[in-house]
Amino acid sequence: MIEKKLRVVSYINQFFGQIGGEDKANTGFLVKEGAIGPSMGLQQKLGEEVDVVATIISGDNYISEDPEGGAEEGLELIKHYDPDLFFAGPAFAAGRYGISCGALCRAVGEKLGIPVITGMYEENPAVEIYRQDVFICKTGNSARTMAETLSNMARLGLKLASGEKGEHLVSRENLPKPDEYGYFPRLIIRNEYTDKNAAARSVEKLLAKIKGEPFETEVQVPKFEVTFSPPPPVKDMSTIEIALVSDGGLVPKGNPDKLVSRENTQWFPYEIDTFMPENPEGAEYDIAHSGYYPVEVLEDPNRLVPLDVMRDLVRESKIRKICPTFFSTSGNCTVHTANLRIGETIAAEIKKREIGAVILTST
Repeated sequence: MIEKKLRVVSYINQFFGQIGGEDKANTGFLVKEGAIGPSMGLQQKLGEEVDVVATIISGDNYISEDPEGGAEEGLELIKHYDPDLFFAGPAFAAGRYGISCGALCRAVGEKLGIPVITGMYEENPAVEIYRQDVFICKTGNSARTMAETLSNMARLGLKLASGEKGEHLVSRENLPKPDEYGYFPRLIIRNEYTDKNAAARSVEKLLAKIKGEPFETEVQVPKFEVTFSPPPPVKDMSTIEIALVSDGGLVPKGNPDKLVSRENTQWFPYEIDTFMPENPEGAEYDIAHSGYYPVEVLEDPNRLVPLDVMRDLVRESKIRKICPTFFSTSGNCTVHTANLRIGETIAAEIKKREIGAVILTST
C-alpha cells in the first residue's frame, strides 16, 4: 500500500500545454506549478493519494532535435520537485512528441530511479526506440482515446509506485504483466511461476495450433512488412552507372552534418571526388556509428566503401560509371519504420538520377 502522498511531475508538449501550435514547436522548457492540460485529467485518475506538483512543457522540436541534450536539460528542472513518479504525454501517434516523451522518461528513470510512464500509438517510431527503458502504455492514434489512456497510465503508475512484490515472478520483482496493464512489452525476460513445464506447454500449444484452436504464444516474433519485390538482375554491368550506399556511418572528419551514431533517422550525400579522392593523402574521416569497432575502416575507408575496386572496374570497362555521390547513413539500433523512410528517400534520389544499380555495404 502507498503510505504517503506521492509527488508527480508531468511533461506535455506546447499544444497540450496551451502555448500554441506548430508555430511554437521550438519553444524551450516552461514550468508551471500543479497540473495543466492532460495532467489535470491524470491528477483526477490518480486520486487524492497523489499530487501532481508541476507540469513541464516544451515544443515538439526542442527535445526531439537533440534528445539527449534536451532530456538532460529537462531532467534538471524535474529533479527540483523530488518526484516519486514521472509521466510524459501521452503522445499518441505524434513522432516528435513521442521522441521527446521517451527521451525524458529514459533520462528520469536512469538518473532518479523512479517509475516513468508515457503513452503512444503502436506505429509511433519512439515505441521501438524507448520500449526497453520506459513503460509505454498503448494508446489509439489520436487524443480521442485520452480518457482511457490516462486511466491506464495512472493505474500502471500506482502499481509501480506501490512497492508490491510480484507474486507471479520468481524474483518477486514489481513488474506488472504487459497484457494486464496495457503497456508494450519491454523485452525483459524473467522466470515466472507456472503449473506446467516448458515441454508440456509447448506440446499443448502445438496441438492447439494443429487443431485450429486458439492459443497464446510465449515468444513474440517481430513482423516486418515486405514492401517491395527484388528487381531483375543487371544483364550487362558495362552499360550502367552504379551508386554506393552504406549504413556504416562514414562521414567527413568532424561529422559536419551531425549524423547520429545510434537510433539515427537521417542520411547525407557526399561527393566522391572530394570526399574519397583517388589520392587520399591527408584525408581524414569519422565514423558516426557506435555498433562496431571502426579502426580498420578509419585506416582505409575502402574497406567499408569499395571505391578502389570500383574504380578498377571502370578502368577495365566492366562497369560504365560510378555515381559521383556517395550516400551515407547509420543503421545502429534504428527502428524499422525509420529504416524504411531512409531507404525510400535514398531510393527516390537514385531513381531520379536514373542510376542502374546500387551496392549497399554494411558493417
